[in-house]
Amino acid sequence: MIARRSILLQIFRVLGLFLGGMAAAVVIALSQIDLDSLRGNVVSVLRDATGLPIEIDGAVAWKFSLRPQVELNDVRIKNSDWATHADAFTAKKIDVTLNLVSLFRDRPTIQKVVIYDAVTCIEKNADGDYSILPAKKPVAQESLVAGADVVPAKYPFREFGLGGIEIKNLTAHVFDETYDIGGVSLRYMKHKDGREYAGWIKSVDDRVFPFIINFAEYNAERKIYPMKVALSMGGDALIANVALEGTSKTPIDFIIKGQIQDVDEFGKLFNLNLQNWPDVIVNMAGGFDRKKITLRKSSIAINGKNIDLSGDYNWGGVVPVVNLNISGEDVSLTDLFPGLYGRNWIKPKRKLNVFKDIPLFGQWFVNRKVSLKIDMGRLGVYRDFSIDDMSLRVEVADNVGRIDLNSKIADGTLRIGANIDIASDGNMDVTFGGIGERIFVGDLLDQLDAPDLISELPINLELYVRANGKNMSEIMNTITGPVRIYSVGSGYAHSALVAYMYGTDFLTSLRHSIQDMFNEEKKYDQIKIKCAALNVKLRDGQVHTEQGVAVETNAINVRLAGDLDLGDEKLKLALTTVPVRGIKLSLTGKVVNSIEISGNLAEPDIAISGAAVAGKVASATGIGLLLAPFTGGIGLVAGAGVGWLAGDLLENWLADGTPCETALKRGAPEYRDDADWINAPMADLVFDVLHQ
Repeated sequence: MIARRSILLQIFRVLGLFLGGMAAAVVIALSQIDLDSLRGNVVSVLRDATGLPIEIDGAVAWKFSLRPQVELNDVRIKNSDWATHADAFTAKKIDVTLNLVSLFRDRPTIQKVVIYDAVTCIEKNADGDYSILPAKKPVAQESLVAGADVVPAKYPFREFGLGGIEIKNLTAHVFDETYDIGGVSLRYMKHKDGREYAGWIKSVDDRVFPFIINFAEYNAERKIYPMKVALSMGGDALIANVALEGTSKTPIDFIIKGQIQDVDEFGKLFNLNLQNWPDVIVNMAGGFDRKKITLRKSSIAINGKNIDLSGDYNWGGVVPVVNLNISGEDVSLTDLFPGLYGRNWIKPKRKLNVFKDIPLFGQWFVNRKVSLKIDMGRLGVYRDFSIDDMSLRVEVADNVGRIDLNSKIADGTLRIGANIDIASDGNMDVTFGGIGERIFVGDLLDQLDAPDLISELPINLELYVRANGKNMSEIMNTITGPVRIYSVGSGYAHSALVAYMYGTDFLTSLRHSIQDMFNEEKKYDQIKIKCAALNVKLRDGQVHTEQGVAVETNAINVRLAGDLDLGDEKLKLALTTVPVRGIKLSLTGKVVNSIEISGNLAEPDIAISGAAVAGKVASATGIGLLLAPFTGGIGLVAGAGVGWLAGDLLENWLADGTPCETALKRGAPEYRDDADWINAPMADLVFDVLHQ
């Protein structure tokens, strides 16, 4: 035992002396290192790895250990002279971990780089030049010899000499967008089958999305570098198989499959508000060809419903060309944008508007060629309202656009055509026409979740308008042309609608005063609507009507008169009911009941005449139920009189036994300064725009 213990002590003494000697040697060696030269070597390695002119303006601190570190402060990369921002990259601090042995060589090896509070600013000028680009490596002289065979490298990108890199807090200003990212990490992983990198992206909410990038060796037969990327966003990983062209390293083919589960969190990385999006299953195929990207037989699936995509974008010619085809059997906008439909609306602290400053993006179409085709078996829009058998075509070439839409709505058909001339500043001159046939109002209200108001009542729609502008406000301020909507069959107003509008007392009076007003099957549930008509002319966004809107029933006729200004978003209208001639009603002494709507189009004020009306409509139902989905708010003033309706107009209404016929014949009179086309036959106007 004593002999064995003595041997162990001798071994430990030898090891202690060896380690002490090594430590002393390291200290002596480190003391001989030229820190200024080493600083230059570190900067040289970083520049060589990134191909960018990195500069260090701040202090440099050294931490020597078995894993030496260099702390670089105030690091920046200069931007182009023409750029708005002086620097393309800035960082408050960068920690660089070095390989200890490499310190004694001419070129140190960097094991890891950690960047703190980085800001990038990348800009693009009118010539298409970027403000910062990595420097190109010089071409080897032997590859410049005519006819010489260039042997492709084993991997598409050379080893950067960095074991890993991490960025903590990144703000990226890219062109006109700003992106805030909590962090990014990338590290080299030794792998027997190729070269592999693993890392993660962190959102500002600390949601981490891990990924792996794998490069396989050059495939001489296909002349490509196989590449595989896996990104986890919850659920099945999103996997991309990419083929990089052997010379240019362009991804000439790619297939992306997988599931995007946390769509809203991932969207935050790119400033996209995708709140409450459901899981998305992706199946994309395509490729790049120099200055062209192509999608082939691609699709996304949301809630089990597929949307097929194909097309291409070519920016290599004089004029960029965009071709996009979208199709689906059953697609719902509520599935695509659940946050938009499901969220509780909070009134902003400002004046509400409907059309103000809504952009039309005309400038984007200038000097572009666009072809868009959308075919949908069913497109769900709002609640149960859908557009069926929809075929939409949009063509733009030489700053001239054409739109064609054919679809079915509420058991009827709708056809729309538009011609658009686009000026160099994005201003659009629009000619728009459409025809709708046998669209059932009752079915439409049912789809909008407003049942028990009106049933049946098929209508036709005809319109032809011209307008110009850069946004919706300007379009609505110039829109001019005739609009006609008229029934081609009867319908029924349900008792709920009458009660909402006039109260149960009025409804009871009607039931007991009029014979055969209700249909035989549902005697006390419905009032027959004989006809409905709207016939007006828009002139620079304004409408004035006295006889252009009417509804006839067996007991009462409904008339509307007043002014509507779409440009200034103001209205002053009176919706008035008058009894059919020969019918006597006792409604608290009132013969005429009127609802006056005035003020801002988004927040109209409602004034009600007649005690029977005021006692009912001022509740949360009534007019509020009918109009609230389309407005920001409604002000009710109960007990108002008939107001600004002139007496002679009321007399004309009371004497008119056929208000629908009157509306269609005299509802949109000619004005002396009208353009010739505005009073042309509607059929000719619509035919011209639909058959181009």
